Amino acid sequence: MVTYYIKMIFCNRKSIIVTFLFIFLFSLSKANSEITSQEEASSFLSEYCITMVDEIEKSYKKQLEAIEKNRITQFHKTGKWIYGISELYSNLDCTSHIGTD
Repeated sequence: MVTYYIKMIFCNRKSIIVTFLFIFLFSLSKANSEITSQEEASSFLSEYCITMVDEIEKSYKKQLEAIEKNRITQFHKTGKWIYGISELYSNLDCTSHIGTD
């Protein structure tokens, strides 16, 4: 029972670290650019939010594969990854940066 909780804490920490690593690596690609207008900022945020949605979709497909192969641990890890990206998406209020049809 105790080892289960230790594993859960470790997995949560690992998910958080991976999420921040993802954000950091993504931000490096734009590290040398300077945003000088509202239009450029909006364009960047739109691209960033679309990248997050794309990652959620890829992860969701991985999650479906994991459940089909009865890999419950992988399913849960991927779910935590999706949750982390979704939280970031929500905190950035990406719905205002991505056009809705």
